Amino acid sequence: MADPIMLVSALNGNVIDIEENPPSPSFLLDAFPSKAGPPVLSPGGGVTVPPPAANQAWGVEPDPAGSGHSVVKNPGTGRCIDIVGNSVAIGAPLDAFPVKTKDNENQLWDFLPDPNGSGYFFIQNPQTGYVIEIQNGSSTKGAALVAGPRRLFDNNYQLWKSSGQTALPALTLASPGGLLQGNSQYVLLPADQTKFLTGITVRLDIIEDLVAPAFSVQINGNAPFPPPKGVSWDAQWTQLGLFMQNNSLVLFQQVWHALGPGGAKNPLESETTTSSGTVLQLQNDTVPAGTRIELTLTIDSSNSFVTGISGQAFNSSGASLAPSVAFSVIGQPNFKGGTVPESALSPLGALQVVVAGLPADGHDHVTSGMGTITIRCNPGLSAQGIFTSTPNPHGIGTAENTNCYYGQVQTGTLGQIVQPFGVPRPRVTGVPGIWTFEGAGLLPNSKLTLTGEWVQDAPGLQSGKVQPNPLAATGPDGSFSVGVDLDNGNAPFASGRLTVTFTDSGGNSATGLVLTPTGEVINVISSGSLGPP
Repeated sequence: MADPIMLVSALNGNVIDIEENPPSPSFLLDAFPSKAGPPVLSPGGGVTVPPPAANQAWGVEPDPAGSGHSVVKNPGTGRCIDIVGNSVAIGAPLDAFPVKTKDNENQLWDFLPDPNGSGYFFIQNPQTGYVIEIQNGSSTKGAALVAGPRRLFDNNYQLWKSSGQTALPALTLASPGGLLQGNSQYVLLPADQTKFLTGITVRLDIIEDLVAPAFSVQINGNAPFPPPKGVSWDAQWTQLGLFMQNNSLVLFQQVWHALGPGGAKNPLESETTTSSGTVLQLQNDTVPAGTRIELTLTIDSSNSFVTGISGQAFNSSGASLAPSVAFSVIGQPNFKGGTVPESALSPLGALQVVVAGLPADGHDHVTSGMGTITIRCNPGLSAQGIFTSTPNPHGIGTAENTNCYYGQVQTGTLGQIVQPFGVPRPRVTGVPGIWTFEGAGLLPNSKLTLTGEWVQDAPGLQSGKVQPNPLAATGPDGSFSVGVDLDNGNAPFASGRLTVTFTDSGGNSATGLVLTPTGEVINVISSGSLGPP
């Protein structure tokens, strides 16, 4: 057996710890400073690394039930990291519990590498798609550990690494083949794209207020290709999903024929129409954090044709916020003055899910927000690159776009794919030294462009322009610490105001304002903006 390791947080270096002396023998888990002590130099010049404390030691072992996932076990107690009560709720606490050999979905974990190259991992439960996180991102010694949705940005309290030489069993990330943003998204395919997809659901978990005047969630699908011998489907591209406009969430549909003009007898393409029923009524263009939206494609069991979509919204406790809404493609108007019959529809053999704009303008802007997309399907799907040509020659992409980003997912054919999405929260967080700005919330590993000006309070004196800094860049978590140079050497010593804007490669920016001279109290005013889609 490999030497025990500690699992170290990227937030503050605290480690996963079994609570000692709790009010009851609960074996709850928390994040606590390492008790192992520093490495010790031996007389021969070598280095001895002290072993982990008993309640902070872990080993990673294969699932005894043979699932291919891992259990994370404390060697002293034989207990493993466990979601309390097999809960599937966001924020469920974690404990150390005896290892189960069956019905152990709440004890299974995968190690998903940080796509930004930090060397840390998300520890993800395959049943829920949730990851181990420090509750509320707290840096407090003894902060509780819970299971929560994987975040795309500002996620260092969800990232962990091994303290020892033992390599964690890392999953492989599916290559996106480009930037995962807007309408550039993975194509999801079964191992055999001629198979008819059934049981298709898409769930959105909103973990930060999603604010936008308008957007759409599109489930785009192709008919299976090649079709069975002697079969020809009118529908080759099906688009179903959710529109957000005028503070309402409604369902929509549009279905297209094969590439090229539809024949005189082809009843497609359908006009884009929306449901009369409202999935959720909103205020201030905001889908609140804690909202869960479930979208289910309606599939005729006699032929596997996709005939419509239903949707329902729930709060963080799982209570319904409004009655379920169903919307059928059948009977919708087409561009030839007729309506769509079921006979013109088809099964689906490939999917793509995007957070995009509305067809009216094609490009919409999300002011803020973050969440996860969970896709379930039978048979299972695998994530292929953005520019993967689906076997269907029609293609699967959409013209509408937005400034929303997506996270990478693992390779392999899965019955459930969980993917984070959202926009950064750009901000300047402080000025720790003369002309050095710190900030967070920009794109990871991105070059930064600096713009700004220093203006003296006294009239008629020379201002100073911010100079380029070719070394300015964000780290793997989107944070930055950047020195600022001006073309006016008087700036640090005179009374004035320095405004600097830091812009990443995606057009996201954060602005800071400093009052000079720097010997006085420095005030930082932070504002964030997001570039165009």
